[in-house]
Amino acid sequence: MTSLIDKGKRIGEMRLNGPVIYEIAFSFYFVIAFFQTSTYTDYFPGNFLHELSFIPLIMVLFKIFILDYDTKSRLIVNLAVLALLVLTWRASGSYLIFPMGIFILGAKNVDFRRLMYLYLILGTILLAFVFFSSLLGLTKNLVYHRGVDTVRRSFGIIYPTDFAAHVLYLVLAYCYLYFKKVGWRSYLVFCLLAYGLNKYCDARLSAYALIILIPVIFIGQKASQGNRLCQFIASFYWTLPALSAYIMLLMTYLYSPQRALLERVNNVLSGRLFFGHEALMKYPFKWIGQRIVEHGFGGNSGHMIATGDNSSYFFVDSAFVRTFIIYGIIVLLLVVIMMTVISWQSIATHDFALASILVIVTISAVVEQRLLDFGYDPFLLATFAQCYLIHKKGKLTEVKN
Repeated sequence: MTSLIDKGKRIGEMRLNGPVIYEIAFSFYFVIAFFQTSTYTDYFPGNFLHELSFIPLIMVLFKIFILDYDTKSRLIVNLAVLALLVLTWRASGSYLIFPMGIFILGAKNVDFRRLMYLYLILGTILLAFVFFSSLLGLTKNLVYHRGVDTVRRSFGIIYPTDFAAHVLYLVLAYCYLYFKKVGWRSYLVFCLLAYGLNKYCDARLSAYALIILIPVIFIGQKASQGNRLCQFIASFYWTLPALSAYIMLLMTYLYSPQRALLERVNNVLSGRLFFGHEALMKYPFKWIGQRIVEHGFGGNSGHMIATGDNSSYFFVDSAFVRTFIIYGIIVLLLVVIMMTVISWQSIATHDFALASILVIVTISAVVEQRLLDFGYDPFLLATFAQCYLIHKKGKLTEVKN
């Protein structure tokens, strides 16, 4: 009886653990966000998944405003960011920015490596489950066509390039966690995955990103080992987010079929400059976002799959251009600053892992829209999470973002 009372006292004296609450909320929300990218949404009624997603968000908000509260200035900053997220969400009509912003803000004092382990394990299990269940006919395996001969399979995800993006970001998580151990066997797997994505999904951009990942990781590894040339090359990684965003926006704005060079770039990017330019001309930029009307391919409804009708297609793929138009210039600046800071701190601590990963995230953001989608990209959470360890006077010291 005495031991039970003592245990009860210890339980009563236990403090709520913010990082643990965050990890539970992260896992909960990621599973929801992942299923929202799959054809399994047919199994859930109405807005069930969307409404369910508010539970982990409330958990993170509790951590931010109760458990992490220490000064009035931090409270004011958190409230200001929350207000910006709500205003941008309501102005744009796009919900994606809200949960991503909440989880970025709530990652204070959370071990980023633990999050990446959770992401890699959960993401691999979920993707394998969706992949095999689509082959068994338990959920839709949507098939699209490019031209006459090219067949593109989605394997249980809503679109072939979305399936490929899941593969790419899971590979990036693996490279981050095992950065120093990634070698020729891993490179061979990356090449095989690239071949498979290109052959069965015709997801060329993600396939190319997997190939580009090999030299980027190799240079980053050598830089972390002290190679002077590789350190010099990798020391510029932090400049890529801002440069890429600026160049992509500039090319999109200046695009015209009469400009031969930009037309060639547009063809290489599968018409992304054309549709981005159309969006910039139709929708003037806003500080906190705006609603735009898009018509993408397919999804669970199967629109355009059978008919092959491309005439009404209008979609802004580039995450940088998309963020600028839909979420506004303030959010774009904040996102680019966050990516730059994460990369800079990785280089400054001679870690180079996150800096290398963000090179590929940046390349993906130039051509695809998943930068702010919680179901794919977890790397922006590193903004305020604990990511780095440095040696100082013989001891390991945490470097907090």
